[in-house]
Amino acid sequence: MHQGFILTAVLFGVIGLPASAETALPAETAAKAQVLIDMNPLLGGYAIDVRSSDAGLRLEGAVANEIEANLAMQLARLIAGNDAEVDSALALDAPMPEVNSGLISEVQDRTTAARLHQRLRWQVSNLPLDVQIEVERGVVRLNGQVGTSATKDRIAAMAESTEGVNEVFNYISVDPGLIADEREQQGRAEQLERGDDWISSRLRALLQSDTTVSDRAIEIKVSESVVTLSGSVTSAAERSVAETIASEIPGVREVDSRLIIERLL
Repeated sequence: MHQGFILTAVLFGVIGLPASAETALPAETAAKAQVLIDMNPLLGGYAIDVRSSDAGLRLEGAVANEIEANLAMQLARLIAGNDAEVDSALALDAPMPEVNSGLISEVQDRTTAARLHQRLRWQVSNLPLDVQIEVERGVVRLNGQVGTSATKDRIAAMAESTEGVNEVFNYISVDPGLIADEREQQGRAEQLERGDDWISSRLRALLQSDTTVSDRAIEIKVSESVVTLSGSVTSAAERSVAETIASEIPGVREVDSRLIIERLL
């Protein structure tokens, strides 16, 4: 659903939106384009330098073929703006790098871990849980203690359906002595109050993180802590997941689901 491009939110949250050549400082524009190219899964393994020029940007270094050279130019134009000139001096004689450089893999893993932490912190039934998360090249290791086997299995299933996760090893142990405390904390979490914008933004983020939900086809409206879901899903299971995620957001009083099932042909 969201495969491979974890960078949109991370990158543009740091560097801002693409600026035109008339308003952005050349050095700043070149630095932004450099980050975008360095973090691209196909280009990050190459030694590509982005330099400022009077007319726009100049790309120097080497890639393996024309396809990648064109991709680098397209990414540079996203930052420089359509009116700026992007000049490529990229040679086409570099060996193909590994698909994921170490830096790109680290960024992916940290983003995946952040998604998992969001799913723990922004769902009422997960808030009381003591769970530690480690992610390495898409492999997730879960540790900690919970009160029941059902909770342990639910957390593993949640991790498996999270964007960026390839495999899950569940080392969470079960201690029934924690059940009473978990229920007490969950009861307090159910009484939390949150603003409509807070609820809407967290719900959108969680739907985007779940690989079983096509969030682009789901519209979210929140009014006085009542969530209305409209749009389409491809199955009853997908609808159920979206409804459950919405109902579990702290502060939500009610979920009005108007999702319809449209099966793919």
